[in-house]
This record gives sequence, structure tokens and C-alpha cells, in this order.
Amino acid sequence: MGGEEESQSNTQGGATKRKESTPPDGYVCRLCSVPGHWIQVCPTKKTGDKKRKRKPSDHVPVPGKDPSPEDVAEAQKMQEIPPPTCFCGETSRLNKVKRSKTGGDNSRALGKYFFFCSKKRDDETQCRFARPADLELNKMKARAGNKAAQKKAEQEESAQKRKETKQIKKAKVEQSEKKKQVETAAEEDNDDSSSSSGSSSSSDEDSEGEAKKVDSSDSDSSSSDDEE
Repeated sequence: MGGEEESQSNTQGGATKRKESTPPDGYVCRLCSVPGHWIQVCPTKKTGDKKRKRKPSDHVPVPGKDPSPEDVAEAQKMQEIPPPTCFCGETSRLNKVKRSKTGGDNSRALGKYFFFCSKKRDDETQCRFARPADLELNKMKARAGNKAAQKKAEQEESAQKRKETKQIKKAKVEQSEKKKQVETAAEEDNDDSSSSSGSSSSSDEDSEGEAKKVDSSDSDSSSSDDEE
């Protein structure tokens, strides 16, 4: 047919020859955006340059049909939630509810994310698992909050232990210092008592010597009176 590539494959010594045709008018290669050749024989493809510049889209988002930047951010946030296990025992899939068979247009589930059974709809073994993603998000936040609270409690407990250890060390140091002071005071008392006992013995000796001198003087006076 005209405008289509005609190919003829002939194997000669393991090589394949290909007869190329010219594309019709208006055909533009999607790889290099240059007309005149098919995309299969694009020069950039042959040279190995597979980078394609994405053209800016002229599409204008339609409210209610196209996702807004807020919807994209919310979807990315929901994708961070670990999917729960459905009733079948398999990992569930995340999906946004666009229509409801039971509630219709008045359903509160419209526009919200739910985790559903990952099996196909035509599978008879598909369970009726449907769990709101907000519920799992709240659980994840609660677990994160519990971990943060537990970590904070552990830090406070370790700080309290360090404080008690410092207080115990300080009390031991004060006790040892008091013990040293008591021992020093006892030694000083012993030195004072020994010095006082030495002084008292010397004073006793002096008094005894004076008494002997008085006795000797009295005896001398009495002997002199007898001689007269």
C-alpha cells in the first residue's frame, strides 16, 4: 500500500537487508520532529541518541475531569500509605471512587480514595474489601506519633538516669569529704589531748620540786633553831 514501508528480508550470510521507502507528505518523525524519513530509520535512533524532548502540552485542564495539582499531591500522599491486606489475604490496591452503584451521585465515597481487593472484577473470588485510605492514613500517623512519644519517653528516662547517676556520684564525694573532715578533726583532738597531758605532767613535776624545796628550807630552818 502507498505510504507504508515496504520491507524485503533476504538472508545472505546471516545479514538482513531492508528496502526503505519514502514516507508520505505530512509525516513527521516523532523522535527528531523532522520529516523525510520513517521513525524506524531515524538518524537519532541509529546513533543511539534516544533522548526525546517532550513538547509542552497545550491541553487546558478541565475541572471535574482532569486532576488538579491538589489532586496529584493528594494522590502522591495516599500512595505513601502501606496497602493493607484484603479479606482474600492479598495486598489491596488504591483507587479513587469515581462512581457508586449503591449511593449514586449522592454517595459520600465519591472523590475519595479507598483500598479495594486487587483481584480483577471478573474474578469470582474477588472479595468485597473496601477500606477508606484516610483510615489507614490516620493509623499511620498514630503509629508515627506513638513512635515519637516512645522515643521522647526513652530520652526522658535516659536523662533522668544520667541525673540520678550524677547525684549519686556527688553524694559519694560529699560523704568521702565529710569522712576526711571527721578523721582530721579526730587527729587534731588526739594531738591536743597529748599536748595537754604533757603540759600537766610537767607542771606536776614543777610543783613537786617546789614542794621539796620548801620542805628542805623548812628542815634547814628547824635545824638552825635547834642549834641555837
